[in-house]
Amino acid sequence: MTSFHVEGVSSETIQGVMDIIALANSFTKGINTEVVLAGMEIWTKGDLIEVPVDLQVALRNFNRWRQQKLFQRVKHDVAHMIVGHHPGQNMGRAFLNGACSSDFAAAVESFHHEDVLLFAALMVHELGHNLGIEHDHSACICKDKYFCLMHENITKESGFSNCSSNFFYQFLHDRKGECLFNKPGHKGRMRRDATCGNGVVEDPEQCDCGPVCQSHPCCDPTCNLKPGTQCSQGLCCSACKFKAKGIVCRRVTGECDLPEYCLGDSGECPADRYKQNGTTCERVNYCLGGQCKNPDHQCMDIFGHEARSAPEDCYTSMNSKGDRFGNCGHPTSSNPNYVQCTNENVFCGKIVCTNIEYLPSIKPQHTVIQISHEDNWCFGMDAYNGTDIPDAGDVQPGTYCAPNKVCMDNSCTDYSVLNYDCDPAVMCNGRGVCNNLKHCHCEAGFAPPDCREPGPGGSEDSGPPGKEQQDHPGQGGSDNSVNLQQKPILDVLIVLLPVLLLLILACLITYCVCVCLRKSRAAPAETKEKVPEEVSPVAAPEEEAAEEEAADEEAPEEEEGGEEEDS
Repeated sequence: MTSFHVEGVSSETIQGVMDIIALANSFTKGINTEVVLAGMEIWTKGDLIEVPVDLQVALRNFNRWRQQKLFQRVKHDVAHMIVGHHPGQNMGRAFLNGACSSDFAAAVESFHHEDVLLFAALMVHELGHNLGIEHDHSACICKDKYFCLMHENITKESGFSNCSSNFFYQFLHDRKGECLFNKPGHKGRMRRDATCGNGVVEDPEQCDCGPVCQSHPCCDPTCNLKPGTQCSQGLCCSACKFKAKGIVCRRVTGECDLPEYCLGDSGECPADRYKQNGTTCERVNYCLGGQCKNPDHQCMDIFGHEARSAPEDCYTSMNSKGDRFGNCGHPTSSNPNYVQCTNENVFCGKIVCTNIEYLPSIKPQHTVIQISHEDNWCFGMDAYNGTDIPDAGDVQPGTYCAPNKVCMDNSCTDYSVLNYDCDPAVMCNGRGVCNNLKHCHCEAGFAPPDCREPGPGGSEDSGPPGKEQQDHPGQGGSDNSVNLQQKPILDVLIVLLPVLLLLILACLITYCVCVCLRKSRAAPAETKEKVPEEVSPVAAPEEEAAEEEAADEEAPEEEEGGEEEDS
């Protein structure tokens, strides 16, 4: 899952990296994952970016280069940069949950010693952060070892803990790691031969069902598809057959996301695509990495659905302190102090929230702070996870901070930093939006690449939507729309159905009232003839009839109040 590129370097250097990857795989077996080296790039004529001692800055510089240069020419799930100098405060840095993201799939490690196994453990530790795995705490266990692999103190004689497995499971469950299931690219010059039975599909294998091949319906023990089958796995594979062309295989997750559709000739879903960074969302906010960077959303993620971003006074009061609970920069090797936020940057330090109904379950090493504001409270969080991953309590990059400005590196800067260069009115003829590859994702009824001609919609990258699954990218690419030809019929049904129900209900009430009245009139005569001296048998039917009549009269109110609103 690490991606670089080879350019005329010594075989000894290449073999050294191959050894590190092999050792890394001895660790990742614990989470049933294999690291595949797709390529390598070694800079022999000087660094292509500034690589300071502070690895936090180095990570940002490398990630920017990765987005601008590497991402366009080499397909990768995550890219790691290995530096040779002795670092300052830490040995590595990584973006938490960065894997499979075009914006944060990066990490940096320092290899300034000769202990290859220890460095492999460091690389897997940072890779674990990319896969959503946070640091271990005292309740995490890994067999009989005192420190596990994701402990802050990295050791080479341990593995992933039970906590790590839970974090990784949640990462996959939240659909953040779908790229991990894609078949790796073409076979590299030094890539080892395929191993049938390891659960990873490698050239020339058609499938690999791991240890359960004897009972697998699609794949045989030789890692070939069984006769009559087309696929064995993938979001577009069902019962060993390709799903029909146009079936949605990855639904949108928000306004900045775009749907993908099966191609009809593959079991794999097209790669995840989303609106280009810098696309406007929710009126004044901007898309980044497929998410609308609204500070309200970050507050909801931390403190619950009712939470909202706090007023400016709260941000000023908290982020001007220059401490762990309010700052615009963490201590570094060159500056041991927290950075106070200036007035123009107060919205780019710690996230500050209000309207908190209940406090969240606090993870180890996380701390919540509150300050009073008028008649309410404002809350912030120091989500310390160690020095090698960003603080989850910091305002996220790309968050709105002022008109036409976003937060980047704790500074409120012009939104042009997002490099948005799409004009949908020109590029897509006003009938679509640009995706993260700067290609048009067209509205239903218009065909890519420029949304000029009639067609099904979608983009060249997402697959064509089916007739009943055409999306509206201008509204978040929703794939839940109804076939337009069926809409008039549905409108008529929606109007007529309540009327018919009321008529049926009225008929039932009328019938019940008539029956009850008839019984109440007939009961005295019948009683007088059979039981002349007793009155009680007559009273009971009258009481029962009255109860039934009252219940029937209340029925219309119950029907009215019981109507459900589709949310």
